[in-house]
Amino acid sequence: GGEVDLTKGLAPGTKHRLSLLVVALPLKGVMLSYTDSASAREVKGKVERRGLCGDVYLVSMPRGPKITDVNVGTSVRKRELTINAAVAGLEPNGHYTLRTRIMKGGSTVKEFASPPFQDSDPKDGRIEFTKKWMPDRLWDINTPQNAFDIQVSLIDASGQQVDTDWPQRFGFREFWIEGRDFYLNGTRIFLSAVPLDN
Repeated sequence: GGEVDLTKGLAPGTKHRLSLLVVALPLKGVMLSYTDSASAREVKGKVERRGLCGDVYLVSMPRGPKITDVNVGTSVRKRELTINAAVAGLEPNGHYTLRTRIMKGGSTVKEFASPPFQDSDPKDGRIEFTKKWMPDRLWDINTPQNAFDIQVSLIDASGQQVDTDWPQRFGFREFWIEGRDFYLNGTRIFLSAVPLDN
């Protein structure tokens, strides 16, 4: 997995063909098999599932300042929401804010903005801020419908929207451990581990 920047190999306004060579290699040429008996025997290594394991996206990114990733953290105990966004391409001496919009069913539920920051403020390319907010209904094990969509925009000093991240779905909940007990949204919850082999 990973990302490849194709910018240098592309000329604007022309047609291109993208070809992918996928090579399936076993971990070892000769492997040990325990399928038939308690003793191991050597078998030829092979790959059962070949091809692309996952999705491939071709994404056109704007030049200049942009949002490359957004993480959402929720805390029921503190009644707050934390936005952690990765930003790139900020102009030198530029001033920016992150505007956050929380939506449910297409309508806006809550909007707020980060404190202003400069191009030198992000730590490891990320900006984080926290706001006091908690919805009336939490996302729990039997309330999957209590989810929201969040969209974060990068705003420059003149108030212009420079870039907007894709909306992403999130639920407001918190899981924690106290001693031997598990808690979800303040309620004790019992979890059991199910063996995958039976």
